[in-house]
Amino acid sequence: MFAGTLKTFSITSLIQVCYNDSSSGTIAFSREKAVVGKIGFENGSIVYADFLGTKGIDAVRQLALLEKLDFKFDERIILPEKNINVDINFLLIDCSKCKDEAREYIDKIGAMFSIKYNTDHVIIYEYRHSFFSCPEIFNIKYFEAFDGRNFMVVYLDKNIHARIELLFEKKILTNDLLMFMKSKDILQ
Repeated sequence: MFAGTLKTFSITSLIQVCYNDSSSGTIAFSREKAVVGKIGFENGSIVYADFLGTKGIDAVRQLALLEKLDFKFDERIILPEKNINVDINFLLIDCSKCKDEAREYIDKIGAMFSIKYNTDHVIIYEYRHSFFSCPEIFNIKYFEAFDGRNFMVVYLDKNIHARIELLFEKKILTNDLLMFMKSKDILQ
């Protein structure tokens, strides 16, 4: 059994270790001790993945985007089903490509808002809250909070199939935000 954090050990590295060792078992990913996802292995091959309701290859892609999750490998866990049957090299390349595309996309969003607002950061949302709650405005689901100094928005972006967090150094005009949301292919 081994454990750690994705900050120091990437998903692709974990997959390679389990593949090279022909491991069988499950890696559980957690945030503040709550399990949010799992990847299951049989003799080194990935056969199962889930992440906050997403299953299969899409779940692995989502996990590949994150860095602040803890992980723990347990060889005793029995998998509920098999939902992945792909070549390990394809999966590793796909995860790397997904991560590169997400970084590029996030940089574009940051640059777009920086023209008018001081954007502190635009990142993949790391699930700091135990659940994702959001108001629904014009059929767009997102979460926003203003603490008197910073304005935070979290929304579901279909372009990279991930939650994105925007943090502004001051209150952003709601109309600007809604126009941005309408211009994106936002998950419902």
